[in-house]
Amino acid sequence: MKLTTGARSRLGGRLVRRLPKAVIFTASLVLSVPVALAALGSPAGASTASTARPAAGIAAAASNQDCPWLNQSLPISQRVHLLLSKMTLANEITMVEGQGTSQPYVFYMAAQPSLCIPALGLEDGPNGVGDGLTGVTQLPSGASLAATFDTSLARRYGGVIGQEEWGKGAAVNLGPTVNILRDPRWGRSFESFTEDPFLNAALAVSEIGGVQAQGEMSQVKHFAAYNQEINRNTQQDDVIASIRTLHEIYLPAFEQAVRQAKVASLMCSYSVINGDFACQNDALENQVLRGRWHFPGFVTSDYAALHDTQGAVDGTDMEQPFNQFFGQALQTAVANGSIPKAVVDTMVSRIATEMFRFGIFNHPPTGTTSATVTTPAHQAVAQQVAEDGTVLLKNDGGTLPLPAGHAGTVAVIGPAASAQPTPAGGGSAFVTAPFSATPLQGLRAAAGPGTTITYQQGLPADSSLPAIPASALSPAYAPTPFGGSYTGTLTAPETGTYVLALTNPCGCYTAANLSIDGKEILSVPSTPPVHTYSAAVQLQAGHSYQVQISGDTSAFTWATPSALAPGISQAVAAAKAAKTAVVVVSDDTETEAADRPGLSLPSAQDELISAVAAANPDTVVVIDAGAPVTMPWLAKVRAVVDAWYPGESNGTALADVLYGSTDPSGHLPETFPKDLSQVPASTPAQFPGTGGQVQYSEGIDVGYRWYDAKDITPLFPFGYGLSYTSFRFSGLHIAPPLAGQGQSGPQVRVTARVTNTGPVTGSEVAQLYLADPPAAGEPPRQLKGFQKITLRPGQTGVVSFTLDGHDLSYWSDPANGWVVPAGGFRVYLGDSSALADLPLRGGFTVTG
Repeated sequence: MKLTTGARSRLGGRLVRRLPKAVIFTASLVLSVPVALAALGSPAGASTASTARPAAGIAAAASNQDCPWLNQSLPISQRVHLLLSKMTLANEITMVEGQGTSQPYVFYMAAQPSLCIPALGLEDGPNGVGDGLTGVTQLPSGASLAATFDTSLARRYGGVIGQEEWGKGAAVNLGPTVNILRDPRWGRSFESFTEDPFLNAALAVSEIGGVQAQGEMSQVKHFAAYNQEINRNTQQDDVIASIRTLHEIYLPAFEQAVRQAKVASLMCSYSVINGDFACQNDALENQVLRGRWHFPGFVTSDYAALHDTQGAVDGTDMEQPFNQFFGQALQTAVANGSIPKAVVDTMVSRIATEMFRFGIFNHPPTGTTSATVTTPAHQAVAQQVAEDGTVLLKNDGGTLPLPAGHAGTVAVIGPAASAQPTPAGGGSAFVTAPFSATPLQGLRAAAGPGTTITYQQGLPADSSLPAIPASALSPAYAPTPFGGSYTGTLTAPETGTYVLALTNPCGCYTAANLSIDGKEILSVPSTPPVHTYSAAVQLQAGHSYQVQISGDTSAFTWATPSALAPGISQAVAAAKAAKTAVVVVSDDTETEAADRPGLSLPSAQDELISAVAAANPDTVVVIDAGAPVTMPWLAKVRAVVDAWYPGESNGTALADVLYGSTDPSGHLPETFPKDLSQVPASTPAQFPGTGGQVQYSEGIDVGYRWYDAKDITPLFPFGYGLSYTSFRFSGLHIAPPLAGQGQSGPQVRVTARVTNTGPVTGSEVAQLYLADPPAAGEPPRQLKGFQKITLRPGQTGVVSFTLDGHDLSYWSDPANGWVVPAGGFRVYLGDSSALADLPLRGGFTVTG
């Protein structure tokens, strides 16, 4: 969702916290119960009293007689009926239309005091409270949370978001982002979770549960098949995917958010899906979401993602942040009979139902956008996610952990370590941190006696690069206004690695692009927090290269090989003088509104790593990135740590892992390819699409399913992660299938033992993969269970899994839905999707 650039009001006053009331729906009963706050701590000065002042503009003296729908003893359906009976069409339109970009929240529904309807603020929040609001917790990225494989931690993560959104006065959190990581180039990979639908659904349910336990509504996004930024929100992004592919890969997290988490709302996406925009997609919104899943809540458009008033009929209930289609246009359509009044009644009833369920009418939020809502307890959750999500990818010779004391000299190298840290991705998911501990600060603060930390930047910061002189660029570059372009010739004065950088100052979520000899190397959308992107290119002295720039740009800059050499030489000298070199690198180009042209690290970071590794064999590489990157230097370094985007506690969490205070227990939630030729969507027709269509022709073979089906060995497989200790799996037991209750189908119980065979306490993620009978046409293996277990040295624990009918089924067709195939199933259990990492194997048969 696009971040608003409009003015916002900053209301004064202290935060007043209330215990909201929620409503739990069952098949035959509606119960009103208080929602207990998660044990995360309350903001300073907050109150947990159940008495709350009413929202601004709503008379405190409003009684049940004035607004009988405020009577909480009545069933919600009756309260909705009473409210609608007093509403005019104009009143209803106010509830379904956006209010523009000058409101206190990125999305906003206006209050109607005469009807006791409070205002409804909807705020960015997949990785914490966004939209530039301050006094909040900058949580690690969604990818970092996914790497923990820990649903209980996901619930606590959601609890932090729910409390802070409510404390800021927003009743709806716009998150989590649960779109499948179809391709590692997707700019928003970092804010989502995983390539696997089972892990995706489990994390979504847990995080939503944490958010909504605070009385905060969650709006899960983006429904559906939103997997790239190129051509987004246009007809050129028409996803062509089979119904089976949608149900098995792209919809499960949304389905379980509805069925299990009872999510309040969904956000429809920018995608066109099989010919229809997602926010005007009867097949998805009415037939699947309402018809098959029986979703009672409301659907909101993504930022300007509605394209026609007909979207009201197709299933979208609220247009945001504008009212181009659900304002006067909708009122006119009802008046002339082209859209029945009953459609608008239904839209309003869905919104009102969730507002009543969460107690918003009687206890609206009292917080303000200026409130400080971060707490030490929230910050502790952020740090735990950062630590537990860190993935140890390589550790030759036990290079890590570094000794707590007497580690000698440790040379910390790289702009990302201090001068240009990257704790978060960009766009609407970016969160303004109250503080930020850089990797250098963290490592210095945690260094014990006998350890000396030195630092060399190694490379210039992207924002400090000089303009390309007229002697090398003809004609001379001049800033290009919005929609402008530049074409010129770049003549290289020397041979070697250059860094080229482009600055887009517009703040408009519209990409400016740089191509060299027709190959795009940069796409810069000017989203917060980074507006200058860089890339390394190899140029030959005397050769001329065609340069094309499109979009709004203010600077085209560079660093020549001779300009890069001094910084790299200083880093090499520091590495030679140290016992261990720690090179911290990052990808600061991952953001909303642009996809990455490739998987290489920005600037000349790959060259920096190679030079340092040649100088010191004990080189550790730390990667701060929200998605896979290529590693041409992998064989040259001793250890590699993927810290994702770790949030505000960046350096503190890293120090705990590198010094061994925390055993790294993260596992990859997505496959790391060796290069782009390996990815499932490797053709232009698949990504970013051709002729106005994006072919999802890989079908259900997404992520590790593709690598397994095609027998391709990636750089690192899904689920992979090392530890400072070691584990052994044994004792696999598979109970014979039992007949299930109702629609649950057969039940299969699987247990196994896990033993810590190493020297330190650590956590392992036991992963269960299932192979279906061949007739089902499923991938070779699919994740159907995972369990994180912490064990002391020598300790053995038991992990257990229950496979139900849904786990055993595949999508047949709309008439038959999910079907359990008869035949033999194979069970694989271990700690990654790679067959070599699945030592326990067995099977069972389903008959009938």
